[in-house]
Amino acid sequence: MNELPPTWFYDESEAGFVATALAAGPWDKRYQNGVALAGLVAHLAERTPSPVPMVCTRLVIDILRPSPMGVLAAQVTRLREGKRLQLLEIELTAGGERTIRASVLRVRQEATPFAALAVHALAPEGLDSLNGGRSKFAHVVETRVEAGGLEAIGPGVVWVRFFGEIVRGVPISPLVQAAMAADFGSGISTIVDWRDWSFANVDISLHLARAPRGPWVRVAAQTLAAGEGVGVVDAELADSEGVIGRAHQSLFYNRRT
Repeated sequence: MNELPPTWFYDESEAGFVATALAAGPWDKRYQNGVALAGLVAHLAERTPSPVPMVCTRLVIDILRPSPMGVLAAQVTRLREGKRLQLLEIELTAGGERTIRASVLRVRQEATPFAALAVHALAPEGLDSLNGGRSKFAHVVETRVEAGGLEAIGPGVVWVRFFGEIVRGVPISPLVQAAMAADFGSGISTIVDWRDWSFANVDISLHLARAPRGPWVRVAAQTLAAGEGVGVVDAELADSEGVIGRAHQSLFYNRRT
C-alpha cells in the first residue's frame, strides 16, 4: 500500500529541519528546491520576536551551495535590534557547511502616507496550471497561469496559493507564501528550453511595500539575459488587494547533457 505524500516541507527536530520529499529540487533530486528554502527562511524570520509590531520590507537569500536533502541546522542572529528597525541574519548549514545566508529587514508598523498601486483581478478557475511531473509539491499548491507558463518562452504571470505547511504543524503564512512564490519567477519567464538548459537561481530577494495578506499571490515575471551565462528575473508581486512589492533572482545558465 502506497503512503500518501506529506503535506509539509520540513519536520523540526533537535538537530534542525528535516526536509521531506516536497523539498526535492527540479534539477537534481539530491538537493532542495528554492521554494522550500525561501519558505523556511521566511518562517524563521516570522517566528523571531520583534520589540514592536513590524513589517518585513526586505528579504535577501544567498544560495551559497546546494542544500542536500536531509537536515538543515538554523541560526538566527539579531544584527540590529530596535523599535524602528530590526535586522536579522539567518544561516542554514548542512553537515557543518553553510549553504544559505539570508538577511531580513523589518520596520516598525505605523500608519503613513501611501501611493495607489495597481489591483489585479484574480485569474478565473479553469486556466492552465503549473503543476506537472517535475513538481514534488503539486498536491499542496494551486496555480492559475494568466500568461506564459513553464513551456512558454518569455514573460509570464501566475497566481499561486499554497495549502500545506512549511514546517509540520505550522501553516504557510502570507509572508512565507510570498517568499515561496518568488521562486516561481524564473520558471514562468524562461528564455530557454529547460530540456536543453538548466537555469538554477543562486539567490532570491524580495522588497515589500506592505505585508502580504493572501490567500493568493500573483507573480508577473520577466527574465533579462545578455548571453554571458547569467540572467536576472524581475517580478512584480501582488495579492488580491493589490501590488505588494518586487522579487528578483540571479540565474546561472548551464547546458544540459
